[in-house]
Amino acid sequence: MQRKATKNTRAANADEKRFHAITKNSDCIVCGNPSPSIVNHCWGATFKHLKVLVGHWFVIPLCLECDNVITHGSRRGFSERFGTQSSLWGSHIKNTAVEPPFEVVESIKDWNQ
Repeated sequence: MQRKATKNTRAANADEKRFHAITKNSDCIVCGNPSPSIVNHCWGATFKHLKVLVGHWFVIPLCLECDNVITHGSRRGFSERFGTQSSLWGSHIKNTAVEPPFEVVESIKDWNQ
């Protein structure tokens, strides 16, 4: 289910929606449980860094158990247990062979959390 865009956000564009579909059909990036996976927005759909909107690109595939670590635990606990979401995102991008926009990649590398 997708949320409606609000006046403060925009909905995902066609490229971002294709990336979400690829992510949903990927195995969990943490434990390898088979797809379908939950498309986890690492820092929310409206996340910006260096004035670049990266929220719809900054997603990783997680199974329900791994997603619960963030949802019912904490981001810090998730990072301590599995590594940073930025590094997991980098692995996911390599596995999918998707090329996000250059400014998005640079912004996420700079964020590194």
